Amino acid sequence: MSRSLINLSVLGGLKLGWMVSFLPLGGQRWLGRLLGDALFYLAKPRRLVVEQNLNLCFPEMTRANRRLLERQFFRNVGIAFIDLFWLWRVDRSTLIRRITIRDINIFLEAKRAGPKKKQPIIIFAPHFLGLDAGGARLQLEDRLVCIYSKQTVEAIDKWIYRGRSRFNLPILVSRNEGISRLVRAIRDGITAHFSPDMDLGCQGAIFSNFFGVPAATQPSIIRLAHLTNAVIIPMVTRITQHGYQIQFFQPLEFPRDEPFQEGLQRLHHFLEQRILEAPDEYLWAHRRFKTRPSGEAAVYPPKQRR
Repeated sequence: MSRSLINLSVLGGLKLGWMVSFLPLGGQRWLGRLLGDALFYLAKPRRLVVEQNLNLCFPEMTRANRRLLERQFFRNVGIAFIDLFWLWRVDRSTLIRRITIRDINIFLEAKRAGPKKKQPIIIFAPHFLGLDAGGARLQLEDRLVCIYSKQTVEAIDKWIYRGRSRFNLPILVSRNEGISRLVRAIRDGITAHFSPDMDLGCQGAIFSNFFGVPAATQPSIIRLAHLTNAVIIPMVTRITQHGYQIQFFQPLEFPRDEPFQEGLQRLHHFLEQRILEAPDEYLWAHRRFKTRPSGEAAVYPPKQRR
């Protein structure tokens, strides 16, 4: 299929999603669950990745319970995808109504103290399915800088870029640009929205246990905090019946004399606790263990390692 035809097809799908976004939220959520059920059966390669991740991270769970978790995960994927169409369309008041915030005082106090201490903020926003909802709502509170991955399909790339750029003139830094622009923005006092919990390959990575499994992890968030003297505040966004809820947590500290290995292990421990609170909302479709320690066999089927 030609690139132009792909873009036309995608534009048609985006137009349909835009129309769906005017339905009552309950109707949209029903469609999202329906889409998730379809993905569960049709997206077999991705389902195998989810299955293997859950096998590795929850070996004590029965197969039947893991299967239920897979089904609910895909339903939440469908919900989060359908939600993007209203999330990137509605006005400020609707976003505030549908996306509530708990313990925002943690963020606001750090923001007020930041200029005096010359201590900017890095928001640690792990890959829960409500990630975009949390980012959109936080844009109403502060200007953000974040990393984004450019999409191969032009129509999708433009849609995502516009959606993530709606409020407060955020700075979106392409992953291909490196971190120098990101560092400058943080040093200028712009809050970073950062999601480092992915396998980006072996270069610069440190293996740190994630649910007891060695996972290649970039110590980038710790490096950034040290380079910019920033405070790291975790923020997790979860799906609710009426939209989403953001939860802020107390800052995580990473002393400069602490080995990265120890810091990353504490970061993973914090993340594991948050996942256990909502295991069906974490991004299990990511090949988190694709990079293996030397001598260890691949954990995904060969076609899934690319």
